[in-house]
Amino acid sequence: MTVRTLASATLFALALAGRALAVEAGAETPAVPTVAEETQQVDDRQVKVWAKRALSMNVKSKDEADVQSRELWYSAFDGKAWGAWSKHGIIFAREAPIAWEPTEGHWRIYIRTIKVSGLANPEPGPATVPAGEFIIDRSAPTVAIGFPGSQAKLRGGGKYTIKWEATDLHLKAAPVTLRWSRDGKGVYETIAADLPNSGTYEWTVPKDMTNAGQLQILVADKAGNVGSAESSQVLVDSISPRGRVTAPAISARSEAAYSTEIADAGPAGLSAAKLWISGDDGVTWAEGPAVTAPWKTVGWKAPADGRYRLAIVAADQAGNISATPKGKGEDQFQVIIDTTAPVITLASPVGIVEADKASSTRRAFKPGDRVAVNFGIKDVNLQANSASVYLQTDAAKPWIELGKGLPVDAAFRFAITDAHASRSARIKVTALDAAGNLGETVSTDGFQVDTEVDAGTVEIK
Repeated sequence: MTVRTLASATLFALALAGRALAVEAGAETPAVPTVAEETQQVDDRQVKVWAKRALSMNVKSKDEADVQSRELWYSAFDGKAWGAWSKHGIIFAREAPIAWEPTEGHWRIYIRTIKVSGLANPEPGPATVPAGEFIIDRSAPTVAIGFPGSQAKLRGGGKYTIKWEATDLHLKAAPVTLRWSRDGKGVYETIAADLPNSGTYEWTVPKDMTNAGQLQILVADKAGNVGSAESSQVLVDSISPRGRVTAPAISARSEAAYSTEIADAGPAGLSAAKLWISGDDGVTWAEGPAVTAPWKTVGWKAPADGRYRLAIVAADQAGNISATPKGKGEDQFQVIIDTTAPVITLASPVGIVEADKASSTRRAFKPGDRVAVNFGIKDVNLQANSASVYLQTDAAKPWIELGKGLPVDAAFRFAITDAHASRSARIKVTALDAAGNLGETVSTDGFQVDTEVDAGTVEIK
């Protein structure tokens, strides 16, 4: 009896090991790679792990003609100890295959053969050697992606750490496969396969841009079950944003608002921008104030008058950042800060001299005299033809415009008229620089314009 039991067990084991599981009718082939089954180390033995729903066992004995029927006995392991043996409710005829649909768990089985004569193997007990041992696991591993999540925005060509968590009682030794779909429509390329369940993987993102990418993580157990998780609508942007300052080219105030043009040609969209400043013509650069949405202007206060180079460093939501300025560049903007008005000086204390003389002490004039206003103007950004000359006949009266849009480097000549009659006339000269600063000077002394002669009173004696 003992010999026949072992023989039956051997035949059963061979049949069970070589027989493929019939998948439930109507089941679709999963869109995941085929996974080979692996065994589970249990104490000192390797136990097969299957996802099978039905087991079919064909048992043949040497004296098969004398066999009347067979019984299937099974016992479950709860993680600590084996349970009692249970008998299948069906007695299987000699030529009928033994069929069983076990639930998930760790099982051992025993086949009891009953001969026509009534002789039979003993019912199994605690010391019975099983005909087979296996684990049924139909549950796919649980998988969750920590990073990147759905709708994440990644920098094309950048390195990121993919993070995940996967759990299962019977994970394969290297169960993880990472896949990437650029269009998110199920066409995948493998990032890496046969990875350990470490929970992290350093990934260099492809440079092909998309806003519909999908990262998929597949995790397989030893039964061939595959769990998966996907992060959808992952955006990849490989283009750095660009920006520049556009105006003003010169400012009369140290603190001003500057117009900017900042754009991101990729799909991620802008996230930040900053103004960078060089006060030494590109030799050194310093980070300045932030530009905020809608990215049209930025305020900045210059520390002193002078010429500055301005540049924009912008970042998009995928992490692409435009280059930090170095030296001089065509994409840089130059601005002049000039808060100082032109300095104007008059050659004569009264503001005028005879037109044909360079200097004079004359202080009284008459209609018809041609005179000249000799002046000098100093300014590093002086605007051409910005001089104006005015005359005031009385401190209580308004200034009379004698000329405007005049050259800044030539004397202004005019003829005195009756309208200029005054006991104390003054001259004023103004000029503009390119920043809009207005400089002016007024003659320190007045001059007289006589329009009549008092004949006086004649007394004859």
